Parts: sequence; structure tokens; C-alpha cells
Amino acid sequence: MEDIDENLEFLTDLVNLPEAYYGFIYHYYRAEVYRETNWRNRLDTTTNWSIVVTGAIVSFAFTNELTPHSVILVNYLLVWFFLYIEARRFRYYWLLRERTRIIEKQLLTQIFLGKSGKSDANKWKEKLAKSFQNLSVPMSRLESIAWRFRRNYFFLFPLIFVSWLAKVQLNPYPATNLAEFFYNANMWIFPGMLVFIAFLGSILLTAFIAFYIPQQTKHSDLP
Repeated sequence: MEDIDENLEFLTDLVNLPEAYYGFIYHYYRAEVYRETNWRNRLDTTTNWSIVVTGAIVSFAFTNELTPHSVILVNYLLVWFFLYIEARRFRYYWLLRERTRIIEKQLLTQIFLGKSGKSDANKWKEKLAKSFQNLSVPMSRLESIAWRFRRNYFFLFPLIFVSWLAKVQLNPYPATNLAEFFYNANMWIFPGMLVFIAFLGSILLTAFIAFYIPQQTKHSDLP
């Protein structure tokens, strides 16, 4: 009998629960994993949109000499829009991932290893309950944008900028000096130098924010 009690010591959190709760925990964990998987798939969708749209617009811009360089700027804005959507989805994915990690680390790990753990010291049940009580997502929008930029969009923004430089260099007339280059870069009432500075500055500012913004999460296995 003592051996049984020792083996069940690591299941203190489950033993103290009514038997009717066992099925609830099982189905709750399955539901959270299912929701987490769905949000993870949505992240891939927006990334694919960005790549496909960029490929289509850049190909269109270089196959037609009459196409203005502004279409690449429109592509840049579209990719920014996709990045914003993906960052919003990533916040909800991160919240669901945090919940499943708490259960896996504090409950399932002890069950599989059969060891006594100080789970109450980490107050994992309180953390899990707090995530339900708090209606807002702890991860900020800016942090989620920074995370997705580092993971997926770091190569895409420079690619769009280089494509724009090549388009401006060639159209409407091949530029042989900076003056001609900035002349080709003119857009509506905006001078070419201003367009160039604004475009390059926005990319550098985004990269600066993405790599220097404080990270609240400590997990490195996030996509």
C-alpha cells in the first residue's frame, strides 16, 4: 500500500480532483491542441500569400516595360498587410501554445516520468486559470509583428526593395547616374529621393524594431 502511495505522489494534482474531471482534462487538452494546430496552419497561409503575391507582382513589373515602379511599392504595402494579419494570428497561436505547454510540462511530464514534482510551487493551475480570466492576449501586437518579421519576412522585405531598385534603374530609361535614378524614382508629386529615403527608412526601422524589441516569451520552439 505504501508503494502505491509513493507511486501516486506525483499525481497529487489529479488525485485531488473528482473523477468526473478526468475526462474533462483529457478532452480539454485535445481541444487546445486542435485549436493550436488550426492557428498554426493559418500562419503558413499568410506567409504563402506574401510569397505568391510578391512573385506575381515582381514578374509582372519586369515583363512589361510600361509598368511603373509604383506597383512594387503597392506590393510592399500588401506584404505589410499580410504581416499584420499573420502577427494577429500569431498572438492567438502563442496563447494556445502557452496553455498546452503548461499542461505538458507540469502534468504530463510528471505522469510519463513517474516522478514527484513541485508543480504547486510553480502555480501552474493558477497560470492556466488566469489565461481564461484575462480576455486580452499578453503578447503585444508590436512583439508579434517583430517575431514574425524575424522568422519569415526578414528576407522578403529586402527582396522587394532590391526589385524596386532594379525597376527604377531600368525604367522608364536606364539610369547612368544618381540624378537619373532619382528622376526615374519620381512618383506622382513625390520626388524620387523622398520615395527612396521613405522606402529604405521603413525597412530599416522595421528591422531595428524587430531585433531590439524586448521579447516577453522565453520559448525558442515557436514558429
